[in-house]
This record gives sequence, C-alpha cells and structure tokens, in this order.
Amino acid sequence: MKQLMLLLFLSFSVLFIKAQDTTGKKSMIVRQAIDTSKTRMTAGSPFALKSPAKPADTTKRGLTIKPSTIDFKLNNGQTGTAHVYIVNHLNKKKQFTLYLSDWIRDSLGVHVYTAPGSTERSCARWIKLDRTFVEVDTGQTADIPIKMMVPDSSAVTGEMKWTMLFLETTEEQIVESPTGLKTNVTNKVRVGVHLYQTPPSLTYKDVKILSFDHADTSARICHITCQNTGTVQLECTGYLELSNIATGDKTKIDVPMFPLFPEQRRVVEFVIPDKVPKGKYSLIGVIDAGTDVPMEAAQEMIDI
Repeated sequence: MKQLMLLLFLSFSVLFIKAQDTTGKKSMIVRQAIDTSKTRMTAGSPFALKSPAKPADTTKRGLTIKPSTIDFKLNNGQTGTAHVYIVNHLNKKKQFTLYLSDWIRDSLGVHVYTAPGSTERSCARWIKLDRTFVEVDTGQTADIPIKMMVPDSSAVTGEMKWTMLFLETTEEQIVESPTGLKTNVTNKVRVGVHLYQTPPSLTYKDVKILSFDHADTSARICHITCQNTGTVQLECTGYLELSNIATGDKTKIDVPMFPLFPEQRRVVEFVIPDKVPKGKYSLIGVIDAGTDVPMEAAQEMIDI
C-alpha cells in the first residue's frame, strides 16, 4: 500500500514539474505584428490577432466634375460665389474651355440651347468667370470660382432664372487608315453645370394637368400635358392607373421623375403594356410634385 502511494506521489510530482516548465517557456508561435493604428482596432482585442484584410482598390479613373447643379438663391443687390471642381484621375494633363449657354426644356424634356443672355429667364449676364481656360494636371484638382452678381432691382428677383456653364475639352488624336493615311481627329468632351438663381422670396409650388388623352394612332398610348404654375422648379413623378370595368383588375404604370421649370409645359407619355387585355377601362392619370404640393389627377374612359 505504501509503495502504491509513493508511486502516485512521484507521478503527480512529475506532471506538476512538466506543467511548470511548459508555462515558463516562451511560445514558439510567431504571430504577425498588427499595426492597430491602421486597422483601427484596440490592441489586445481578439480581432487584432487576425491578419488585416487586404484593402480594396479604390483607384479612380477618368474625370470628375462636381457639383452638377448650383442654386445661388440671392436677393436683389447680392453677390454670391460658388465653386466647381475638376478632378483629373487620368494619367495625362487635360485642358478645359469654359463658357455659358442659355437653355430651356421643350415639351418632351429635351434641352434646347441658345446664346447666353438670349432667353427671357437667363441669368448669364449676372455670371462672372475669372477665367475661361483651365489646365488640370494628372492627379490634381482645379477649383473654379463662379460669381453671381444680382442687380439691385426688385424687378429682377420676381422670378427664377437660369443658365448653363459648359466645361469643354479638346484632344487631338491621330487615326491611321488601312491604306496608311493619317488623319487628325479632335474629340470633345463637354460637361454642363446647371446654374440657377432662385430668390429666397419665391416659395410657391403648384402643378396643373392641362389635358389627358390617348393618341389617335394607338389606344395603348396615353398623354398627360401638365404645367408648372408655381414660381420655383419642381421635381415631378407621375403614374397611370387602369381599372378594368368588367373584372375590376388594376394595372399601374409609372414614369421616371422629371423636372419642370416655372411656366414650363410637359407632355408625359404612358405606354400601356401588351399584357393588359382588351376591354373597357377607367384611367386615372396622376402628376405628383412632392408632399408639399397638391396632387393633380384626371380621369378618362377608354376601350383597348
């Protein structure tokens, strides 16, 4: 019995010594050092023991011109300055020519351009550019100040006005034909920045439906003609809801958002899908200019 107790005591002592020896030695596992200042992790946290993820390639290519729209919102007699930025991510230098142009949207929303100062609602003559040419080296950003000086007259701030700033670049490229003939080709890249002057006193928003009908050439094409009867630009959406008189089945057709200048008229086209079966329908056409503007609706009966 004593021999058995002695044997157990010796075995326990050996295990205890080994345990002390193991914890006393330095670990042979070499972990990768973590730069916690870059990974934004607290040193010693479990996540800091993991290798940091490989950063995503955020390298950009091309040209960035921002913003796309500037609204000065000045009172009469005030002067304001905004900035347009050109960021060159290309591997070569780019040159830009700057100029103004008036523009309107026709009834289908297409831009129609004219000479600066030629339209009734133009603010081009109030815009001052300190330069009409800018050169942007690769990896650089150009800051272009745009100054607007509103005349000191209450008459000029009674309505919204607008113009367009164009930034245009030219680049010559030599093109060689199969016969060996070389031709110089000039490629132009043009970007427009919308410049608006909306006096702070103008806040009235309203839109009206002027007519609602379907085209004579096809019973599956409907038109809503609407007009901005307010004093500021509106961002509108619209939809057409068809209700089958016989079955009660309903179909909704949406159109993308579209802008409307004050006094501008817009013809919105809805195409009824072929999957909508023939029959007699009640149509409800809606123009929605936002939560703070009364919604406009019109109704018509048609046979498909």
